[in-house]
Amino acid sequence: MRPIRWFAVVVVVAMLAAILGAATTASLPEDGSILLGLAWGRVTLIDLYLAFAIVWLWIAYREASPRRSVAWLVATIVTGSLALGIYLLVAARRATTPLELLVGPRRLAHLGIQEPPPETPGSGRDL
Repeated sequence: MRPIRWFAVVVVVAMLAAILGAATTASLPEDGSILLGLAWGRVTLIDLYLAFAIVWLWIAYREASPRRSVAWLVATIVTGSLALGIYLLVAARRATTPLELLVGPRRLAHLGIQEPPPETPGSGRDL
């Protein structure tokens, strides 16, 4: 689980740096209109938002609350991979096994799968 947590941290830091860098040097409306004016710019945005939708479906599957699912959808639409990185980091920190990370604690309990004992301190959940 530790590599997943570190990956999520890298995603969050990279996206924060990219967003802050762009926000301080460029205009979203101006650059956005240029991007939308390019055929490959539109294809890239369609591809990106379809990928966001696929990942959000996983989030909706994991979450017990429809409100939380919708909140993560809005966060993903607005901030993109930053929201997805934060979600992955939070979910990976809460999960005790890869299966729990994949399906979520509620579905794991519903499936009747026994949880292993919690990890001991220093065993990788300390990130």
